[in-house]
Amino acid sequence: MMMNSAFLNHIQTSIHDQKTIALLTITNHTITSLIGQKMIVWENGEVYFENQKLEPYISNAILHILPLIKKKKTKTICMNDLECFVEIFSPSPRLIIAGAGHICEPVYRIGIMLNFSVTIVDDRKEYATIERFPLASEVVCQSYMEYFKSCMLTEDTYILLVTRGHKHDVLSLQELLQRNEKVPYIGMIGSRRRISGVFEQLKEDFPDDVFDHIFTPVGLDIGAETPSEIAISIFSELLMVRNNKSGNSLSKHIRSFAKLGFRGG
Repeated sequence: MMMNSAFLNHIQTSIHDQKTIALLTITNHTITSLIGQKMIVWENGEVYFENQKLEPYISNAILHILPLIKKKKTKTICMNDLECFVEIFSPSPRLIIAGAGHICEPVYRIGIMLNFSVTIVDDRKEYATIERFPLASEVVCQSYMEYFKSCMLTEDTYILLVTRGHKHDVLSLQELLQRNEKVPYIGMIGSRRRISGVFEQLKEDFPDDVFDHIFTPVGLDIGAETPSEIAISIFSELLMVRNNKSGNSLSKHIRSFAKLGFRGG
């Protein structure tokens, strides 16, 4: 059954606005005319029915769909005389890179390779160009502070502050900390000495818990020196946060068993 244009528009708009949605299709029902009917469910419980006549038969399914949206899990659900297929559509995770310099370029390339939607922000016209970043979702030439005042932030937005000057990084960070929306990862480049001073200053204005998602000096300790190595270090840390993993070597727990010839494992 073909979806109407309004229905398709809701799906496209939601993905563009970084919203996860569930598309429900009835696959079996005692009322055969309902088979193939669809509805959309958003994370906040809002619903759009392809056919309003469907509502009385399927409204109870919403409580079963919301956990699937949260888990981003596609699944068939069965309720009494209703069977439906629930397909989850999630936007790509978003990476915002503030500063289009030498570190930005390899980070951008890795982000695209890992299916991130990448936004590049720089206040210099010669740096913020689509020619330099042809696969980016957005290339924005704007003041960092102005951009971070109003840009879209979600729980799947990751931010890297690597501008040309430490002052711009700190001002961007201050702007982000004032936002009501909180992101899981803000990585900021800088020396330990400078960062210690910044944190001392920020602690006077912000509660301690806002610092839980700030990662600075940015990246995992792998001895990175070149821009490409630094990019790998940064993305390793970002994925560690996103996937809620330790960042330890996968061989860490195996090594002790290997020394015993695996007899102790």
